[in-house]
Amino acid sequence: MSSFISSMSSSKPHPPPQNFRNLHRERMEAENGDNGSNTPSASLPPNTYIAPDMPAEKPGPNWLRMVCISDTHNMTDINNYSIPEADILVHAGDFTKMGTTAQVDQFICWMKSLTHIPLKIIVAGNHDVILDKEFYEKNWFRFHTAQEDHQAAVEKLQSAGHGIVYLDNSSYTVDGAKVLYKKWQKQAKLELKQKTLQEIHAEGAAAADGIESVDPREGWIEGYRIWASPWQPEFYEWAFNEVRGKLHEIWKHIPVDTDILITHGPPKGHGDIVPQDNNIHVGCRELLERLKVVRPLYHVFGHIHEGYGVSQIDWRPIATQDGENPGSSTVCINASACNINYRPLNKPIIVDLPPK
Repeated sequence: MSSFISSMSSSKPHPPPQNFRNLHRERMEAENGDNGSNTPSASLPPNTYIAPDMPAEKPGPNWLRMVCISDTHNMTDINNYSIPEADILVHAGDFTKMGTTAQVDQFICWMKSLTHIPLKIIVAGNHDVILDKEFYEKNWFRFHTAQEDHQAAVEKLQSAGHGIVYLDNSSYTVDGAKVLYKKWQKQAKLELKQKTLQEIHAEGAAAADGIESVDPREGWIEGYRIWASPWQPEFYEWAFNEVRGKLHEIWKHIPVDTDILITHGPPKGHGDIVPQDNNIHVGCRELLERLKVVRPLYHVFGHIHEGYGVSQIDWRPIATQDGENPGSSTVCINASACNINYRPLNKPIIVDLPPK
């Protein structure tokens, strides 16, 4: 989240500067989450890493490795931004600079090139303006020289294949056993092609027994439930904006059994500090209130480039009609790849997930 320098003398309308300087400061005073406590990024939660400083191997062959990124703004590709081996990629929005169809195409090509990750969960952000239908129809001229096809852009993402799943206020359940088994089968076939016939005969039945003994489906009963949304509090009239005080109408749809929540913007008090504006917290209070109810295992977001890093909310036990809801925690991940100057210098954040 950085400033766009606009010229009043230019004949082409410009989008407003994307910063919070002097914008409704009275509504954005610094305050931490009421039921939470921050964990410094230097002290990461278990099984959470900043790439490339993670173990070469997962804790077990039946674990999922999830790599989290956000706010890549068409500034990343296989040549300048390394994405480590993983089973799932989560992208929390702002994958384009200004939301043109060509930029969406560029992003899809990059996602397709990540053949070492079978599943990519994608959500839009405020920069991806063409994907917000109502907003784009009213404001396209502020961003583009000619109006482009909203529906075509959406369909490109929905039909991209290569494991790309585009979510917009919607759910997706990751079948960990299926993801891992397909990946294991692909690797087994590749290794088989590389072996000579003599090696295959020498291994014989022992090879088959070895394959069966490392079946990654073991331990999986159900999958990880994901819910994702591109919305965030309004600033300077960008895409997927809603005024503060009304976002609860969106967040109330987050299912209470969500394991991994993906939103473009952060909750209040976590990964939402803007240092150049006196360290104010600009995250969404209504989102934090919903987190108190849902208590997902992980919340992945971006939007505030300066807030990159990991924090943890430790929830207190609460009394319910069915008894006490035990204490738990939510790991909050601001995965913004670009820094305030739109340079992709922030590394992917990695999480290893056990069978579920």
